[in-house]
Amino acid sequence: MPRFGKGLVDTLGMLEKGAGKKISNALNTISRRFPQVEMHLLIKEFDPQYPLSTHLFWLLNQGEFCASDRKDGKNHSILLGLDPRQGSIGLIVGYGLEPFLAQKALDHVLEKAQASLGSADHTKAILTIIDSLQELMEEICDGLGQTTDPRATKVSTTIDY
Repeated sequence: MPRFGKGLVDTLGMLEKGAGKKISNALNTISRRFPQVEMHLLIKEFDPQYPLSTHLFWLLNQGEFCASDRKDGKNHSILLGLDPRQGSIGLIVGYGLEPFLAQKALDHVLEKAQASLGSADHTKAILTIIDSLQELMEEICDGLGQTTDPRATKVSTTIDY
């Protein structure tokens, strides 16, 4: 089983000078904003025999992207995979994030980077995805705060008669 480090892994060495630092800083920003979440980026040439989504699923669940005590519903990892040679990119979240980050929302995050990907500006595309994902997570947290704030929720209804 291949082993990859956490955070940013560019096995193809395709990022321009300075881009790796920008991307690592963006990944660290998500981890600071959401301490329970670890995001990883893997840039490599994946075996074209299988869809990228299959590779990402396998790597997230069997790779070392999350600690053994953070598996199943406790897995709050996010893996972004990029294969620039085949022109494919994918995003997968751990089981613990699936109830909050729906596939349709993740697809929309990837769509926001379509223009940059089309012009082969991979750095800009990656940063767009990370920023969009952070915005999505902030919106979800804001929504959760509104539904769990007892001051914002009426506990009972009364009527005058």
